[in-house]
Amino acid sequence: MKLTIVAAIAALTGATPAFAQDKPFDPYGTGDEVTYRDAMTGFRVEVQGGYDRLEVNSVEGDTKYYDGADGIRYGGEIGYDVAIGSRVLLGAYAGYAGTTTKRCDDVGLSIEVCQRAKGELGGGVRLGVKVGEQAQLYGKVGYASMPLEFAFGVDKTTETYAGMNFGLGGEFGVGRGAYVKAELVATNFRTKDRIYEGLNFDRRHAVAGFGYRF
Repeated sequence: MKLTIVAAIAALTGATPAFAQDKPFDPYGTGDEVTYRDAMTGFRVEVQGGYDRLEVNSVEGDTKYYDGADGIRYGGEIGYDVAIGSRVLLGAYAGYAGTTTKRCDDVGLSIEVCQRAKGELGGGVRLGVKVGEQAQLYGKVGYASMPLEFAFGVDKTTETYAGMNFGLGGEFGVGRGAYVKAELVATNFRTKDRIYEGLNFDRRHAVAGFGYRF
């Protein structure tokens, strides 16, 4: 009697009992296997903005001297993330950012010496750890290149500085594909054979971003 009931149910559903157990429930009744995508992986694009600081420092004896300028940073980033474990994510990214950061000093006779940061290109990798179904904390390391414009009165020259950057951040999903993030990044630019040779040239920024994952 029990076998008859099981056979009748299998005939109505169009599958054998063993076949029904091996596949997840398909709400459309097509009989195809249902796959579930990790919401934290895949290709992503984002816009971001926040605080930017361009800083030069030097050490004389036991004293460290700082000098720099603050501004607003704005730009965008693209990236791709994959899961390498149940909770670990590995990704690559590339981005571009502009800034309002500029510093001018009056040297007399109505002449100013100015330094203005221009568009920065960067890219690298990041490693994240899931702290929920749609949230992660991550660290990132990459390479950045930024032109810096120097102006002395009406005379201008531009040098390109490059160096490694390191950052920490967090990301949180806010809907189907959308997410928000916040991160802090520090970049140390090489100054050899440049105007700032012999000094330490750093850049720090703290930004918030909004993105979408496809």
